[in-house]
Amino acid sequence: MIEFLVMAFFVAQPMPAAAAPTDGGTPPAADAGSASQSPLGPVDLKEPVQITADLIEGGKSQATLTGNVKVTHRTLVLKCDRMTAYFTQPRVVTRVVCTGGVNAVDGDRMARGERAEYDVASGVLVVTGSPEARQGTTYMRGTKVRLTLGSERLDVENAVIIFESPPASPAPSKRKGASAPGRPSPAPVEPGKAPAR
Repeated sequence: MIEFLVMAFFVAQPMPAAAAPTDGGTPPAADAGSASQSPLGPVDLKEPVQITADLIEGGKSQATLTGNVKVTHRTLVLKCDRMTAYFTQPRVVTRVVCTGGVNAVDGDRMARGERAEYDVASGVLVVTGSPEARQGTTYMRGTKVRLTLGSERLDVENAVIIFESPPASPAPSKRKGASAPGRPSPAPVEPGKAPAR
């Protein structure tokens, strides 16, 4: 059986036609002619939204992706079973809604649940449906998890928090015959006699 993999590249944020000059000269749009002259002209892909899935069904303003869905934007990797991507013309993604097996990773922060909404322009991800989150050695669960790209902040509503201890360094090895602190050393046993109780 052959599986089909669909990969779509979307622009995260549109570049205005009269963009500020990058080198103090003429704006890039002016160099290449007016953006309205050619809809197939170059597009600024500095922060593209990359989406992969087994199947995509698209329309004018949204697309539905199913099977092994993976969204990558800036530092965020978001995976789920099914996703609806909302976009403007020409294919600028504004928001994605994920359902089923949601798992998001952004640096040392992780969130998972049954549903997630990601606003591309603001970089805000909201996870619901028995959400759980982790940041470093701190584990949280609640009714809603919110994380923002480019920030260390992680908000959890109605949170239960577990602060885990960092991994302990290995204990120093004990010398043979040395007893543990606070415990008396066992009395030596003479051959042929039972130990005292």
